[in-house]
Amino acid sequence: MSKDKYPSPELLAEAKEKRRVPPEDVIFDYFSSSDGESMRFARFPASKIVETKGTIIFLPGRTEFIEKFIEDIHIWNGIGFACAAMDLRGQGMSSRTHPNRDKHYVRSFDPHIEDVHQLFEKAIAGKMPKPYILMCHSAGSHVALRFLHDHPRDADAAILVAPMVRIAAGGTPRIITHCLSFIMTFVGLGAAYVPGHTAFKDGRWGWRRMLTHDDERFKDEDHFINNKDRRLAVGGVTYKWLLEAMRSCDILNAPGYAEEINAPILILQASEDQIVDNKAQSDIAEHLSNGRIVRIDGAMHEILKETDEHREKVWDAIADFIDLENGPDFSVL
Repeated sequence: MSKDKYPSPELLAEAKEKRRVPPEDVIFDYFSSSDGESMRFARFPASKIVETKGTIIFLPGRTEFIEKFIEDIHIWNGIGFACAAMDLRGQGMSSRTHPNRDKHYVRSFDPHIEDVHQLFEKAIAGKMPKPYILMCHSAGSHVALRFLHDHPRDADAAILVAPMVRIAAGGTPRIITHCLSFIMTFVGLGAAYVPGHTAFKDGRWGWRRMLTHDDERFKDEDHFINNKDRRLAVGGVTYKWLLEAMRSCDILNAPGYAEEINAPILILQASEDQIVDNKAQSDIAEHLSNGRIVRIDGAMHEILKETDEHREKVWDAIADFIDLENGPDFSVL
């Protein structure tokens, strides 16, 4: 089978149909983070494969959770890869800092990096086949970049979908957004929603109109919240989350930081992204020691929830990045 037809159209179509049905061998569980918080993870071992080609580890974007990746997990399993995933703290079924589950609130982004390290230590290393390849979206991709910098020996490579290198400003000078978030947090209003954000509610509204062109895949998140567990939902951004996200972005964009990340990295950029800053993605790609960037023309922020046409481009880019048919060999990248 030629590389440009791998995975096959038949597998892509089958995974689309099964995107709300977890693989039968999935294992959901929890581990305790280094500070005692409860972190939800899942393993998808592809147990019907005699010799798996490696493990794909999913980290979700803001508001997302493990189940949103099921379509691509079916594809990876179908071509011989095991998978794992984790809900970031503050969302999904992992521990939340704020007692109001709708408030997306964090004290710092730093614990995210340690949480991923603990995921490798407690749920992946020695339990799942190498090599280990991160596949992350948006804020999860941000966490992945910082993780690869701080823990270079844990993962072998990464596929970063619409990474949050910086948050899209929407025409507002970044200094104003930063100062407002700082002031609101300083005066004790860090848990208040930023303008345009509210408690979780279904459907396309506000910033949720900026995610994907595909109406059916857009509904996947609401489906799991409404039919599996309402606790999966998280609402809008708070001033404290925004402040800490911007501070973490400053770390990521500090001079010399990206150059110290040595793992092979594929960045998938959405040309119509209004959630994160594409210029910042392009800039960091130039400074990565072993990175490349592929622009998915016409795609919005949630590239993995985009139309079939856009998703085919995603898998073409992945197939060009690693050998899907025979298994990855990062020594030749």
